[in-house]
Amino acid sequence: MDRFGRKFGFGAALCIICLATLAGCFPRRVDTAVSAYAQPEIGAKKRFVLHGPDPRLPGGDPAWPTYAQILTRALEAKGFVPEAASPDLVIRVSYRVGDTQTWTTTTSTPIIGVTGSQTQTVVTSDPFNPSALPVVTTVTTPTTGVVGTSESSSTSSSSLRTIQVEALDAALLGAGKPVVLWRTHARSRGWDDNLDKVFPFMVAAMEDYFGASLVDAVVVKKSFDDPEAVRLGKR
Repeated sequence: MDRFGRKFGFGAALCIICLATLAGCFPRRVDTAVSAYAQPEIGAKKRFVLHGPDPRLPGGDPAWPTYAQILTRALEAKGFVPEAASPDLVIRVSYRVGDTQTWTTTTSTPIIGVTGSQTQTVVTSDPFNPSALPVVTTVTTPTTGVVGTSESSSTSSSSLRTIQVEALDAALLGAGKPVVLWRTHARSRGWDDNLDKVFPFMVAAMEDYFGASLVDAVVVKKSFDDPEAVRLGKR
């Protein structure tokens, strides 16, 4: 019975390792650290135009039009109004993926095998023939246990995704005196370095802090079925 108990324990441990590995590879949420700053008197400046890495310009990003759409939806949800002709705010957007960290994990798995044997002698007498010699039988049973370990290694990595949204006074910027009225910054570390997948979730985490100030950074958790993130990322 103990033999089977040990086998069950090792099997359960292996299942737990597998589930933990899958959970690490396929996260179901995006955790974003958000910091925000805003000047005390930002007034009622709500009309904005977005400035980002326009793909039509040198060094531009082909993904910018999609990101701009996501940001516009988020800003509109907080009462901001897109107005390219006469904006109050020039909202500059920058983003990047970097600071990749790589590590190796080694897992040892026990190997179950035969460790020896157990010998038992059984003496049987014939109850109907008392004069008959007893029959002696030797029974040998193998014993099992851990006979070694099997090691496997896997390499994992994570990248830091950052987004910064800062609003400048359009009139002062036009006069050559750029003044940042508010700035919202987001950082999220994850195994996927594809910003397309997490951009709407990070922006959804930032949304409530556009034009606001925070004393300390806050961590906002967005699951992959978060309604606002799904709305922002809808094509």
